Amino acid sequence: MARYQLGQVNADGSPATADRGKAVRPTLCLLMCEALGGDLQAALPAAAGLELLHNFTLVHDDVMDDDETRRHRPTVWVVWGRSQAIDAGDLLHVLATLSVLRSGGNGAAAALVRDAVEVLTEGCRLVTEGQHLDIAFETAANIGVADYLDMIARKSAALLAVAFELGAIFAGNDPATRAACRAYGRELGIVFQIRDDVLGIWGDPAVTGKPVGADIHKRKKTLPLIHALATAGEPDRHRLRVMYGSDGTAPDVETTMAILKRAGSRNFTENRIRKHAQRAGQALCHLPASAWGRRHLEAVATYIATRDR
Repeated sequence: MARYQLGQVNADGSPATADRGKAVRPTLCLLMCEALGGDLQAALPAAAGLELLHNFTLVHDDVMDDDETRRHRPTVWVVWGRSQAIDAGDLLHVLATLSVLRSGGNGAAAALVRDAVEVLTEGCRLVTEGQHLDIAFETAANIGVADYLDMIARKSAALLAVAFELGAIFAGNDPATRAACRAYGRELGIVFQIRDDVLGIWGDPAVTGKPVGADIHKRKKTLPLIHALATAGEPDRHRLRVMYGSDGTAPDVETTMAILKRAGSRNFTENRIRKHAQRAGQALCHLPASAWGRRHLEAVATYIATRDR
């Protein structure tokens, strides 16, 4: 089941050519390590462990969200049932920790491995808290912008922060550098999720592969919607509360988008992207990265803030 989740085998155990995911987090971990002049081989098991941990969260998320497909295939719980899927997710969590424990190469200082495991575990704690908040928000009467940003800083941003901090651990383990990496990753993770929120409503269907207003159809309480619920005129807020509080038909996309436009919710959301991207840039200024590394880290930040899919 774990190998199926990773795209290595089919459900019957035969070799697969399935989508194995983008491996964004381990790639960014190794990018930061190299940018700071670290040892990629020493960091590689930690990077692999981070990808395993990410897949643990995906397996459990699919169970909690009733998602039936992942990477164009049936999810683990659909194939083997919820109980087995939870167990497979637990296994991926354990394998993640074991992989990080093998980091550092021969004769590595025990402190590096200890710090790497601590960072990974702390990231997992934050993701778990973020998932709890995300579920709680589904039935909460009032969610503020600050509440939402706190949630995505945990659920969406924590593992990006882990990726960059792990890279710093195996590139000298300097506390100030680690803190800057952590801040850089956290801010980029927030940018990533808010950009998702924009694309989920206003993305080009020809590029995203999703219909206009995809998040509206799903009644997702993303940042634009939360902003409108807090700042729109009372008639518009009442209409949103009725549409998003009903278990009947999905909210009307055209009506919802008109309300968001009147409330200035898209401008507000895109301003938040710029604000957090700027914070990421400030954190990057404190990193002793090579010219090559800085150029690529800046390119990563630009892509995350402006991507169209």
